[in-house]
Amino acid sequence: MTMLKILPRALMLLSVALALLGGLGSGLARLGWQMDSLSQNWILVHGPLMISGFLGTLICLERAVALASRYCWSIAVPVINALGAAALLIVQDTILAKLLLTAGSLGLVILFGVMLRLHPSRDIVIMTAGALCWMAGNRLWLAGAPIYQVVHLWTAFLILTIVGERLELSRVRRLTRTSENLLISAVTVYLAGVALTIFNLDLGVHLLGVGAVLMATWLLHYDVARRTIRQNGLPRYIAACLLAGYVWLGFGGGLALWHGAIYAGPDYAAVLHAFLLGFVFSMIFGHAPIIIPALTGLQLTYSPVFYGHLALLHLALVYRMYGNLAGSFVARQHGALLNVIAVLLFLAITVLTVVRSRIRQ
Repeated sequence: MTMLKILPRALMLLSVALALLGGLGSGLARLGWQMDSLSQNWILVHGPLMISGFLGTLICLERAVALASRYCWSIAVPVINALGAAALLIVQDTILAKLLLTAGSLGLVILFGVMLRLHPSRDIVIMTAGALCWMAGNRLWLAGAPIYQVVHLWTAFLILTIVGERLELSRVRRLTRTSENLLISAVTVYLAGVALTIFNLDLGVHLLGVGAVLMATWLLHYDVARRTIRQNGLPRYIAACLLAGYVWLGFGGGLALWHGAIYAGPDYAAVLHAFLLGFVFSMIFGHAPIIIPALTGLQLTYSPVFYGHLALLHLALVYRMYGNLAGSFVARQHGALLNVIAVLLFLAITVLTVVRSRIRQ
């Protein structure tokens, strides 16, 4: 890969990293940790930074790279979204960021539309539905809707993107029509709940909780991770990340079904962090050795050290959930800090592994 191609992607990955660091810092500030003034300023955009700024740009970049050889304009989509992430960080008025992130999500819907035309399949349909949820959430946020009203649309974007990718990869198991239909039914229930949150938050959260539990059950039963966990090296590590993530997806669905509409507080945090930390970040840890080489052309060689940040992520989240559910503020605070340390360890080990791989070449 030439430097001309690597540089724009590297700059976008830098903006992704800055959005992540800003999101982590603001998350700790929300829980009372003494943080820098910037993190204090970003408290109100913690969710948008993590979901739309960090993960949204990353997913846009991943899809744009896949289409860039045929459609060079596709790279404009992650660029626009990265600018939205930057605007969240440096512009006090969020209107510009909202406009750019809404445009970025619209661009992702267009990219998935192109992919559907090229390779129509159920997995692309599921991921397209996720992109539509993200765009709808951004549009409502732009119109002034509170974050608690749109966060389930944003979360659906991430969950359905991952579920669609896993369906695509699970084809190696030669899934039957019945097994695929079971997943489509679970996704339909989840999507119905997510859509209902726009009009009736309580009923919608209850229903999406059912859908999340059904999807987690399907993934635990049918995903190839059930086989690859018996292998060695990288396949086992990825499988461990996936299976742990599926448990958190089901747990978050159970909490959503139990609580219904939540607007703030520990129960609200428990549901969202089960989905976004337990499920989504576990997927990020597992897919990094595959995605980073595809996006940057840099090699990321597997090391058993990877299990360190994975174990810390989940153990800290268990402790944090205890704090949320038992009303222990100290456990919530320290669990969050350990979660941030796990993510930072992941970033540090990833960078060091890439550098060592380059030196050995």
